[in-house]
Amino acid sequence: MTDHGERPVVPWDLPDPGLEPTLQDPDVQPTIRDVDDATYVPTVLEAHWTGTEPAPESEVLHFGPGVPPLGLTDTAVDLWRGTAKPESRQKRRGRVHRLRRYRLAGAVLAIVLAWLFWQRQTADLRVTQVTVQTSSVVECDGTAEVVAVVKTNGAAGALTYEWNRSDGTSSGPREERLGRGQDETRLRLLWTFHGKGTSKATARLVIESPSRHTASASFAYICR
Repeated sequence: MTDHGERPVVPWDLPDPGLEPTLQDPDVQPTIRDVDDATYVPTVLEAHWTGTEPAPESEVLHFGPGVPPLGLTDTAVDLWRGTAKPESRQKRRGRVHRLRRYRLAGAVLAIVLAWLFWQRQTADLRVTQVTVQTSSVVECDGTAEVVAVVKTNGAAGALTYEWNRSDGTSSGPREERLGRGQDETRLRLLWTFHGKGTSKATARLVIESPSRHTASASFAYICR
């Protein structure tokens, strides 16, 4: 206890004066393992620091062409190894004969195609076939559609034609132009009927040029 309300003073713990720091014995040295220089081979890192190069690896020598790649035929293997036999004279003659035959056939085909192309480019328009078709029956107040299919040789030109009906009327001269390579065209006629009754009607196509051709189709009008 202290007077005047002061706190007691606790002295610091002082180290034992008899203890002293331990020092390394100067007579004790680290142990170093002896290395035989005759059997020691430095690593790459050691060679960098010591200046000693590592021992070189042994090399593998190959003699001859070696093993051929996979997937080669017997002939290819012989060529790879240099043991292929020269082609006989008879085989060479047969191969040359086949090549000549193919060349001749190709030349003939080219001539035929060129002739056909020239014919299409220089020929005049020519009609080869004309057909007319329509429905067989037209009912009350119906309209018949008559279609003519005109086939040509594919040359460019113009068709002059007209439709003639069985009631005595005509469409008058008309013209249809065709381009080069167009070998077909369609010509149409619409014929409308009114009233009751039955009758047979015929539509006739007349082509005047480049050459004259005719074709017709008939149908029945029925309204009761």
